Amino acid sequence: MLRDPHDALWYNSVTRPAIDDGRIARTAVTQGKGCWVQDAAGTWYLDARAAMWNTTLGYQAERVVEAMCEQLRRLPVAQVIRYEEPPEVALEYARRLVGTLPDPLNHVRFGSTGSQMTSAAVLLSRFVRKVRGETHRTKVIAFTNGYHGTGGIASALTGERQMHALQAPLAPDVHHVKPWNLDALARMVDRHGPERVTAIIVEPIMGTDVLAAPENTLRQIRELCDRHDIHLIADEVTTGFGRTGVMSAMIDRQVLPDLLILGKGITSGYFPLAALVSTDAIFDEAIFRPEYVFPHGCTADGHPVGMAAGMAVLDELADGSLFAHVRRVGERLRERLRDQAASTGLIHDVRGAGLMIGVELRDGDERPGATFMTAVRRACREAGLLLTTTNNTLVLMPPLVLTEAEADEIVTRLVRALGTVTAGRP
Repeated sequence: MLRDPHDALWYNSVTRPAIDDGRIARTAVTQGKGCWVQDAAGTWYLDARAAMWNTTLGYQAERVVEAMCEQLRRLPVAQVIRYEEPPEVALEYARRLVGTLPDPLNHVRFGSTGSQMTSAAVLLSRFVRKVRGETHRTKVIAFTNGYHGTGGIASALTGERQMHALQAPLAPDVHHVKPWNLDALARMVDRHGPERVTAIIVEPIMGTDVLAAPENTLRQIRELCDRHDIHLIADEVTTGFGRTGVMSAMIDRQVLPDLLILGKGITSGYFPLAALVSTDAIFDEAIFRPEYVFPHGCTADGHPVGMAAGMAVLDELADGSLFAHVRRVGERLRERLRDQAASTGLIHDVRGAGLMIGVELRDGDERPGATFMTAVRRACREAGLLLTTTNNTLVLMPPLVLTEAEADEIVTRLVRALGTVTAGRP
């Protein structure tokens, strides 16, 4: 039995007393407009985290809404994982999606979440090895502090020690090295044996603390993979679909992965959807022996409503103007934040690309701890600004339709919140 109506949901990082005093009911979000959301108490907030980094077109993308409604009227449900009757809209969207990507990224598999697709990428890499007869080739290398989702293989790929401790035992044969340390990566490959490593997975810009790959690093990882016939998996769940001002951060750097994972902005968050795109070579090997069938898929994969939402998003991105807008407004936001660094006494670094921005905080030479960062996040909320905190970094991921005036407002509210926290310290 449920003792309290709030027991019906599992709230992340919410204590029992916080639920009992009704705070969650008051802070529940009731509506959104553009880059803003309103809670049940009537307060409007500038959403600099775009829900969970995924509401890229904001809260009133009418083209997406209309496409979903029309699809619901025409064909509300179908499936793609068995038999031979996929929804026509899934075939159309698959063609359009791969049409935005360069050769040889010509094949796509649809899922519901980024976590599902990162797991699928590893499973597909290992499956291709089995088809080849390389059953010993199972190891995957990822980076510490990288984030690739939760559950199953995704939790193992994610390089967060706390998550590993809480979710252990983890899926085996996943190993981690420090971010962008090419020497450590090469040593890891040698230590385990290149003939036993199936894939290396990277985020071109790591969502945790917004750490971009240094110049030429992705290219050198690609070369390492080519030397040893290792699959390069690019996790662009966050960086794709315009978040960094381009469709794909990897492709913008002219580094083609063997497997590309897309999510979040793929439907602007309006429908659960993610995608795994593979090269011709991976696809051809996966289907080379008909007695081997890739055993992966879920009931809602390729859901027609999600396909319709995805096509509407591609329509919004088609002329490239939103990409240019993201680059322009993102640069303005970073410059304004840097201008305020000295006055706050806390902003140590501002980095990122497009509207994927990390604001690293330091108190002198010290990195603020979890308690301080929680205080900052709450002060920002009191100032009417929603954002994400990771370690000692504030992560700004507003909707891509953010205006220049709203970018300035983010800075104003953030600086105000930092001043409140600083003034309240002993």
